[in-house]
Amino acid sequence: MAVENAEIHVEKADLIKRLKAEMGYSEEEAERVVDAMMESITESLSKGDKINLPGIGTMAVVERASRKGEDPHPGKDIKFSPGKRLKDALTSLDFITKGLE
Repeated sequence: MAVENAEIHVEKADLIKRLKAEMGYSEEEAERVVDAMMESITESLSKGDKINLPGIGTMAVVERASRKGEDPHPGKDIKFSPGKRLKDALTSLDFITKGLE
């Protein structure tokens, strides 16, 4: 049974637990996999590459006017706040960091 209007937060620790359970990795191995993926995504975005994760979506750094995103199915706002590591990696892309201070 689905719970309506419930916010679900997936943290790094949740991803590590899932890798441990599904892949049989140790905690250290699972954390290295998650860290490597996050580093790869951060590095690719900082170089201006586009990342396509089939079934999840596409990520790219683009210059746009500020706008509010909305998920059309539940009609809820979409929120994304880049973490410090990603903001620091994107500092060479002035247009993306202007409003992030």
